[in-house]
Amino acid sequence: MSGRVAGKVALVTGAARGIGRACALRLAEEGADVGLIDIARDVETVPYAGARPDELRATANDVAALGRRSVAETADVTDGTAVAAAVAAIRAKLGRVDILVAAAGIDSWGDAWTLTEAQWQRMLDVNLGGVWRAAKAVAPAMIEQGAGAMVFIGSVLSHRANRQFAHYTAAKHGVLGLTRSFALELAPHMVRVNSVDPTVVNTDMVMNQAYLDRLGGKPGTTMEDAKAYYRQWNTLPVPWLEPVDVANAVLFLASDEARYITGVALPVDLGALLK
Repeated sequence: MSGRVAGKVALVTGAARGIGRACALRLAEEGADVGLIDIARDVETVPYAGARPDELRATANDVAALGRRSVAETADVTDGTAVAAAVAAIRAKLGRVDILVAAAGIDSWGDAWTLTEAQWQRMLDVNLGGVWRAAKAVAPAMIEQGAGAMVFIGSVLSHRANRQFAHYTAAKHGVLGLTRSFALELAPHMVRVNSVDPTVVNTDMVMNQAYLDRLGGKPGTTMEDAKAYYRQWNTLPVPWLEPVDVANAVLFLASDEARYITGVALPVDLGALLK
């Protein structure tokens, strides 16, 4: 068996589509068996359609097509009991967990003073609490093994603010703190914890009509219209990343190539943080 994570078992949350799906496939391409977790339904307070069960099944089938084992579990990362049960089911079928990619996330928007209690709470519960629950669920197994790698999906908004995203910014700042805290506490057990912090990524989270219309300030805003805005946001003359760009960084941090890297927030940001 060859590959940068050959023989490893990875667990990916938010695996039905977007960054999570890209990470699952990239890890499988490099030799990992993959456990997949996703809510696979619409999410309250989120103004775009959620992932679907068939998308989660498609990710599992695509992992299997790469010659790797896959196990798919449906769970809401805001429910600690459900997350723990999903992790236990994946461990029972795949034998262990060597890599965690905490990629489950949502988006919504509004001025800080107009956000509803439900928007605020759901954002924190998913984008921050969901990372904590996933890491909490896999940590005992990694401690027992005396090895492991966790990669949390942060954002450029882990490091800076953006208008109309106070709740998202607060959650992603929290992910940065959580990364450093888990890294510090798990280091004696040779468990590494890092984050990948992307700029805008071409996923359903931001390439949906509701988001595009908010960005363009008018109904019917197209992706072509959005390119000019995002080129101003980034430094490199590229409007957005593709999910595989994030997955490649995750693969590096999860692999032995990064065996002595922990507590690091790695921007994959087209230079956005230079501005």
